[in-house]
Amino acid sequence: MNIVIPYVKSTIGFLGIIVGGIAVISIVYFFIMFFVVLMRRGHQFRKMNNDIVKEYQETKNGELFLEKLLAMDMKPKDMQDEMTWYLNIATAFNVLGKQNECIALFKQLEEVATEKDKEYIQNSIKFVQEQSEKDDTH
Repeated sequence: MNIVIPYVKSTIGFLGIIVGGIAVISIVYFFIMFFVVLMRRGHQFRKMNNDIVKEYQETKNGELFLEKLLAMDMKPKDMQDEMTWYLNIATAFNVLGKQNECIALFKQLEEVATEKDKEYIQNSIKFVQEQSEKDDTH
């Protein structure tokens, strides 16, 4: 304050500096909060999804895994979360021996996937097809 006061010759100028300072602080606060909201928007979905995956890894119950994935009340907030959710559903289909449904879902995902994800999905399709062929020969 002592730095600014000698340069301000009127009360209106002084109030203008105060109001301007409050406006700048408010704008900075708004952008920080906006960034925090963007960072956390998918947090609840990812936590719920991760809990379901952990439970499946412990129990190996494919039916319960699929049931819980389909019953999630939280929906994915961005493309990557949505891709993860559908990949988990495809995994559940595969575990349950529903290879046709699994491959069909993988092919739908392949159409909207990024290059990195496409390669993973294509490899997953090959794996499921090979697994299905092994099951058919036994």
